[in-house]
Amino acid sequence: MKAIILFLLGLFSAVVFWAQALPQQRPPAEKPIDTSTVERILAGEEEVAAGGGFSYDPAGRRDPFRSLLAGRSREEIGQRPPGLPGMGVEEIKLQGIIKLPEGFIALIQGTDNLSYIIKPGTVLYDGTVEKIEPGKVTFKVNVADPRSLKPYREVVRTLQ
Repeated sequence: MKAIILFLLGLFSAVVFWAQALPQQRPPAEKPIDTSTVERILAGEEEVAAGGGFSYDPAGRRDPFRSLLAGRSREEIGQRPPGLPGMGVEEIKLQGIIKLPEGFIALIQGTDNLSYIIKPGTVLYDGTVEKIEPGKVTFKVNVADPRSLKPYREVVRTLQ
């Protein structure tokens, strides 16, 4: 028992000796805080707390808070051009198909209740006319679906 006490006393004195022998370390100097950034963040938090709302600025990137499974909204797509280039494939009605010496053309009715003539290669708002055959028109519609293997889907409209 006496040996244990002597051992602990020796250990304690060695620790005290080394603690006094080591140079005292000063804490690192603190960098001055940029108060303008802190004030800007706090002002934004106060605005949100006051009911000002929060808006996310994606800066040209995809919004990470929106589902990939949902389609794009009309606001994201933008303003539609007037006439046929501003009409979607699902919005037009196929009225007839005409055979010419150069090939087939189709007669459609637009959303503005006017008639238009389309031929293969005609560009619509969300797709193009792929081919026109007797009784049907095939459209290639652009798809913004990350799960899809092809960036388009084919839509076939037939005469009623």
